[in-house]
Amino acid sequence: MKKRKFNYLVAILLIAMSFAACDKDDLSGNANLSISAKIENGVIQKSASEVTSATLTFNEGYVWVREIVFDGDIKGGQTVSKTIERFSKIDFATGTATPTLDDVIIPAGEYTFINLGVELRDEDNQPSILMKGIYQRTDGTSSPIEFRFNSGEVFEAESEGAVVESDETAFARIVFDPTVWFSVISVTRLDNATVNDDGVIIISGNNNSSIFDDVADRLDISTQAEFE
Repeated sequence: MKKRKFNYLVAILLIAMSFAACDKDDLSGNANLSISAKIENGVIQKSASEVTSATLTFNEGYVWVREIVFDGDIKGGQTVSKTIERFSKIDFATGTATPTLDDVIIPAGEYTFINLGVELRDEDNQPSILMKGIYQRTDGTSSPIEFRFNSGEVFEAESEGAVVESDETAFARIVFDPTVWFSVISVTRLDNATVNDDGVIIISGNNNSSIFDDVADRLDISTQAEFE
């Protein structure tokens, strides 16, 4: 499939980094980089009027990656580039990657620039992103809902930098925010979305495709990524 590159994806792709150590004295050795993923802002309240509302909640699923590229510039002139070519499925509920993505070795140091690129798996008909949740309609009824995205997209996000200490673990978390994706979909469209034989609302290229197209278009939104 055609691959597109989306830069600075805080709305869809936030990169958050935190570090275990408290003092910042040893920047001379190596550090370990651990990568995980989660869904941010899983509950979406959509008002149809002052007296009726609908709730869209995503709380589980996965993202399936095939390659992750870590690039960074360390104060003093050193440039770091690490490519992890690995088919790994990251569970949104636990943040656990299978196989693991917690064994990447990077130099410690004061990073003045960091870029993380993520390429999604695109080998067959299995979704590269699957989000599962519940949609409660304005009439009070509810149905399970699934958003299935299947494409080999390349996501990139960058930051001004962060301090990585020697012999410590840096945690990079990919955070997907469905509130931005579904913000353009009205309550009326979701209330009237087609339900399959199992009672599930499937949002994909083949099911409720007009909703899917509008949601997928939101992946083009660009803003500053954040590291912490």
